[in-house]
Amino acid sequence: MLKATRNGIGGYEHQFVNTPHERYICNICIHPCQAAYLRLSVCCGHNFCKSCLDGTNTCPVCRNEKFSTFPNVQADREIRSLHVMCTNKKRGCEWQGELNNINNHLGSSDGCQLEDVKCSNECGKMLQRQYLTSHVETECPCRNVECELCHVTGRHQFIKGEHKERCLKLLISCPNKCKTKKIAREDMDAHRKECPLEMVLCEYHSVGCEERMTRKRKRKHEEEKIEEHLLMTKLKLAKTETRLSSLEVMVCHLINTTGSSNKLIESAQWSSHLNTLAMTVVGVTQVCPVIMKMSNFAEYKRRDIAGAFYSHSRGYKMDMWFDAAGDGDGEGTHLSVFLYLMKGPNDDKLAWPLRGRFEVKLLNQISDCEHYSKIVTFDDYIPDDVAGRVTDSNASSWGHPRFISNENLYKVTPTCQYLKDDCIFLQVSKL
Repeated sequence: MLKATRNGIGGYEHQFVNTPHERYICNICIHPCQAAYLRLSVCCGHNFCKSCLDGTNTCPVCRNEKFSTFPNVQADREIRSLHVMCTNKKRGCEWQGELNNINNHLGSSDGCQLEDVKCSNECGKMLQRQYLTSHVETECPCRNVECELCHVTGRHQFIKGEHKERCLKLLISCPNKCKTKKIAREDMDAHRKECPLEMVLCEYHSVGCEERMTRKRKRKHEEEKIEEHLLMTKLKLAKTETRLSSLEVMVCHLINTTGSSNKLIESAQWSSHLNTLAMTVVGVTQVCPVIMKMSNFAEYKRRDIAGAFYSHSRGYKMDMWFDAAGDGDGEGTHLSVFLYLMKGPNDDKLAWPLRGRFEVKLLNQISDCEHYSKIVTFDDYIPDDVAGRVTDSNASSWGHPRFISNENLYKVTPTCQYLKDDCIFLQVSKL
């Protein structure tokens, strides 16, 4: 039996059952001629592989300088009918057949089970065909599987890795370690709005009460601090009245100076004074656009409530909360900002669910430009509990867990600074 080698040129690499006749042997590489390139010399009648003749002008056997060849069709047909063994004989394959059929035996799905094939899922692994089905269906990290919780399909390595860590149906424990059993991740926000151990702000935070407490202690705190809260409210109202009076004086002065209300609006001095005033007066519920000041930013390792406002005159009552430490996929890397609906005095006259777009803008504190903003959209694709009418004291929020990266938030340039003197300013406008 003769085994020939072939690397795209020369004779065959297959092991023949019977030694091929010498007329089939290339007189240069001494292997059975590769049929597709078989040439018969005119001068002496010897067969050669066409590739073995490259660059040859003289017959390699008889040295005839008038050397020429032509295709030997008959020998080609006879060589391809010779019987060969499977190239995987050493692995145990007993197949024998015509050379013509070897490629079909090695390449077809029902062919040689010992042939090395590449995984059809494109994971890059090579394995014997007999193990391919088992690998593709039960072992391959690139096979398609379905999440048993939410029924999303995808590659196994994604579903069991990144998706599992973020699946909305995955049961997780309350971060406050309350007595509630495990909750689906998609329900966690709603749960935390009711969780008795969630840290919340006093209802009088907007007028100066900085105390934070668990939700179950909130009512007791408010009952114990009634007098202090009333005093804070009076002081806040008094400051607001003083600032409004100062604004009237300022407006009159600037109008007299510029001589025109149009010039007044265009004045850089007016822009500066108006911006300062707007960012300072946050004492009462306002109508969009509103600007809210978030002081003591470094202390807010978790979330903070900004203060109620209305989408428009006699509109939807809303609130905004932000998470300085980042929420969800923005945790530890971003500032998170969300809007949510509240019970309001106009709810009976409004259309539900809410539909509209709101721009949340992080203001540059050193120049009236380079503000950073994102849009919060209430459309047909958001959950009903986000845009629907509020039926209890809490509702689900909607916004951006990755509102702005910490890198950009803390960055200071000659023309831009968002975080200054340990506070930020957020503006909400209805588009």
